Amino acid sequence: MPATYFCIGAKTLAWARPIPINEQSLQRPALSIPGLMTAGKIVLVFLAYATVAAFLLDLSPYARALIAGLNLAAGAVVVAVSRIERTSRLINGLREWLPTALILVAYRESGLFLKPDATHRLDNIFIQWDRVLLQNGFVDKCLSLGSPWLQEYLEFSYLLCYPLVPLGFAALYLIAHPAPPSAQHPPDTSLTPLEPAGLGTLVGANNETDLQHRRLVVDHFWTTVLLAVLTCYVLFPFFPLTPPRVLFHDLPGPATGTFFRKLNGWVLGQYSVQACIFPSGHVAAVTAVGLVVRSYLPRLGVLFVVIAVSIAVATVYGRYHYAADAVAGAVVGSLAFVVSRRNQPSR
Repeated sequence: MPATYFCIGAKTLAWARPIPINEQSLQRPALSIPGLMTAGKIVLVFLAYATVAAFLLDLSPYARALIAGLNLAAGAVVVAVSRIERTSRLINGLREWLPTALILVAYRESGLFLKPDATHRLDNIFIQWDRVLLQNGFVDKCLSLGSPWLQEYLEFSYLLCYPLVPLGFAALYLIAHPAPPSAQHPPDTSLTPLEPAGLGTLVGANNETDLQHRRLVVDHFWTTVLLAVLTCYVLFPFFPLTPPRVLFHDLPGPATGTFFRKLNGWVLGQYSVQACIFPSGHVAAVTAVGLVVRSYLPRLGVLFVVIAVSIAVATVYGRYHYAADAVAGAVVGSLAFVVSRRNQPSR
């Protein structure tokens, strides 16, 4: 049975076509273990900015105290986990998955900075562009012909904006660290060649190289995603917008009342900050994920890019964001990937 699982994993690895990494990139002095990596520094910069901004902007004493307390605690956790020398599997998992929790904290915190604009100046500008884009015969015909399946697909795509970041990280993580084959049941290596190994840990590699390799991949992923997402959260207070679905009720095409739209509405009602972020943090995040996964796993990355494009279209169709939000989010996500390339392993 273990041999069967290994063969399946080998075929998945071969299908994903991981790009080989230059072994010299694993010897960078900056990757000494332990230590605060680039992604951690980005988080600390954001936390410091948010704390200072809380006292400079017109916020209530409660909001200022909450932001300062949250940021102090989050910053302490980031520094603490980076300095633990004797690591266990639990500590390594905490360190590598910690940014998912920090993104949620940053999102909720950014909502405390929001000051709604009663005049809806930006909303009235962005809606004009959306009306040109959406309110035309071609869009109506496409939505009518595809109804209700096209609407279901788009609403389901929007729902994927929440798990796509951890799914993207998991894809890299699982293929980067495949389980070693069982000594009692050696695999049939004739089924699928494992070379080039790409992100896979080579059998017989020493622990130091394995840890260096893991940190390099993890840091590149989170550097890209955090740059994209936190940039949107920094800009959020300066572009007060109301979601078009709330302000204009202008869903294009035939009304379908799909299951996934109702589910999206429930999620937003429970957990959203009830505002529209410009640039779109959702689109920025999924764009960053798609590009960084594609850079390591070309075939699997295509799937993530397709999902990212579908999410961007769904945010506009479902009136969760204006088209300007989605376009700006895609630009931010792409720029974050370009900037983070300095952290990418050499090919």
